[in-house]
Amino acid sequence: MFLSAFTLAALVALARVAWFLYRRSVVKSPLRTLPGPPSKSWRTGHLGLLYNPYGMKWHHELNQKYGGVAKINGIWGDEQLYIADPKALHHVCVKEVDNFEETDIFVLGNQQIFGDGLLSTWGAKHKQQRRILNPIFSTSHMRDVTPVLYHVIHLLKDRIAESTASGPAKVDMLDYMMRTALEGIGQAGLGHSYEALSKGDGNSPFRLALRGLIPAIFSLQIERQMLLPAILSITSPSIRRQLVDMTPSRRLHKLRDIVDCMYKTNKQVLEEKKQALREGEEKVSKQVGQGRDIVSVLLRALENSSEEDGMSDSEVLAHMTTLVFTSHDTTSSTLAHILHFLAIHPDVQEKLRQEIKTAKDQWEKEHSTRDIAYDELNELPFLENVIRETLRLEAPVTFMSRTARADSVMPLSRPIRGTDGQLITEVPVAKNQNVIIGIAAADRDPEIWGDDAAEWKPERWTDGVPKRAAEAHLPGIYAGTMAFLGGGRACIGYKFAQLEIKLIISVLIDHFRFSLSDEEITWHLANIQMPYVESRVSDGPTLPLTVARL
Repeated sequence: MFLSAFTLAALVALARVAWFLYRRSVVKSPLRTLPGPPSKSWRTGHLGLLYNPYGMKWHHELNQKYGGVAKINGIWGDEQLYIADPKALHHVCVKEVDNFEETDIFVLGNQQIFGDGLLSTWGAKHKQQRRILNPIFSTSHMRDVTPVLYHVIHLLKDRIAESTASGPAKVDMLDYMMRTALEGIGQAGLGHSYEALSKGDGNSPFRLALRGLIPAIFSLQIERQMLLPAILSITSPSIRRQLVDMTPSRRLHKLRDIVDCMYKTNKQVLEEKKQALREGEEKVSKQVGQGRDIVSVLLRALENSSEEDGMSDSEVLAHMTTLVFTSHDTTSSTLAHILHFLAIHPDVQEKLRQEIKTAKDQWEKEHSTRDIAYDELNELPFLENVIRETLRLEAPVTFMSRTARADSVMPLSRPIRGTDGQLITEVPVAKNQNVIIGIAAADRDPEIWGDDAAEWKPERWTDGVPKRAAEAHLPGIYAGTMAFLGGGRACIGYKFAQLEIKLIISVLIDHFRFSLSDEEITWHLANIQMPYVESRVSDGPTLPLTVARL
């Protein structure tokens, strides 16, 4: 059975290659006059640049050099579109969101990693899941989880205070941000402590698995493009597992082990939550999160839901794992970027500190605590400006891919000049064609954000969304940017992410001063941006900053 399945998978892969080569050499492409960079490889096209750890500059410059849409190549010359034009983005993300779905590779791959969660479903199923999950990310629930998050953040503060007890010290702030993001989503999201902020390194098997997930996925990008669709289209789950086990790939086996660890851990968490609910609210109130966590709220809602709004245990488990994954690396990346920028710009750091200190001093006089409530925290304008500017300039996710399920015509806000000299005002998109949503390209476009678009300037937001950006109408859901995407597949947990980021920064800036260490930091792509010390990249992502108590 294994050999026949493997042979069939290989034949399907070869058929895909033959079709790509035929279409490239024989079929007259409607995109033949669309400008784009020359291909670097006949086999992998621009994928080596798209997924290059040092490829941020390429992403940022692609839009500026070729306009709001450019033609790039995937496997075997497969033509793809890289878009940053506002009208084109609106067309893909909002107007025809049902036509431009996640790619087969993305969804099928995520099904193997997370199960049938939001990252792994299409169409009506995805809409149903969002409808069920939307209420648990409401503003009122964010108010409820704020005290839970403060509890986690005070653990963080204590750990950093211990590290700086003898004076200013070099501290890996990425490690602390990742530990805090995990414990935050654990306690406020799942009602469970992963003990990531316990004394010591907090390196439980689950945390090590989660931290290794993105690098493991990123290391397999080209293999996923070439082999995964063929294998997944013809094999059952059991045979698929046999294929993974028998494939002589250490990288694939590492990803398999990471997935197994995450699944087993969160399955146990789910069983504990369900058992507590069966025993009654008194039992629930004694658990981590005291029943205010996202999963407890979801499980209560499901008890009284109709069959149409029901959800199987496997779906709940998939949402749990997806929630932990999506909030862990993206939030920690953004937090690390904010702290890095504040260390580079001590004047901005001091201005932010004064705003936070003034607000906390007043709140403490009235409430005997410096833990500002949810609504008051959201009224701090400069804190909001710092977060907006960081997410605009350095969104953790640089690009997303979509596949057209039917032919379409994509309009452009700004015409571009074709290679034949003719103006192009709209671009045909063929069925099954991939479209790359250039998040970083759109959010650094000088036509939208001004000539200083590549600079970090929180004051850019003093009067709200800048006029040119507001007029451009990027279809994002956050501050006129694409940082959390837009439309029906926008980030469902962006309010939770905003809250956690604001809480962490407000507490840290109130207690510590951050400055650059003696090590050069560079940011690399790995699906999600991460900082590295350039002289020791092989050690993995890290952000050593000099931290001093105030």
